[in-house]
Amino acid sequence: MNGIWKATLESFRDSVASAEPAPAGVSVSAVSATLGISLLQKVLEIVAKRKSFAGDFGRLESLRQAARNESERLTRYANEDIAAYRAYMEARRLKTADETARALRDVNETPLKAARSALSGLDLCADAAGIVTGAIAADLGTAAILLAGAIRALLLSVDANLQQQPDRETSVERREIEEKALRQLDSVLRQVTILAGSAG
Repeated sequence: MNGIWKATLESFRDSVASAEPAPAGVSVSAVSATLGISLLQKVLEIVAKRKSFAGDFGRLESLRQAARNESERLTRYANEDIAAYRAYMEARRLKTADETARALRDVNETPLKAARSALSGLDLCADAAGIVTGAIAADLGTAAILLAGAIRALLLSVDANLQQQPDRETSVERREIEEKALRQLDSVLRQVTILAGSAG
């Protein structure tokens, strides 16, 4: 699980900037999505500590737990992408057809799984908008922007994979994820404009 998460931010940046094939777009997008989820978690933690909060604590705790779950998934996918790509390159080097095909499937599946998880995080931002007030609404909006950007980036990798291995079911899901992400981002940002002007 640790993988890139044991590295410093500086060393991760440098490894991304290197000529090595991984980490690359999918891992970077998953890390970005994880940061978006972390910002959502911060917002929810602040809301939970406010004495003025008079909302549904059960709903708040449910959102906090769901955010933790998505953070764990995205953390895993960032590492999985690197491992899957390295396994694919090794299988190609050894010219083992079965292993290469299996490794390619893993490479192709990771960005779609990460996009699903990031979309779930964006859904949580939309749900959280109903209980957030004051200046932290801007942080909620930032979390949504990071997640939506990560989704868009992950779907670019899905598109590239579909060119190699066309799959109608994946194409349909890819389009649905993109459309829902755009709707949810628009919804969150519209609410943030209102919430930011509310009393803290």
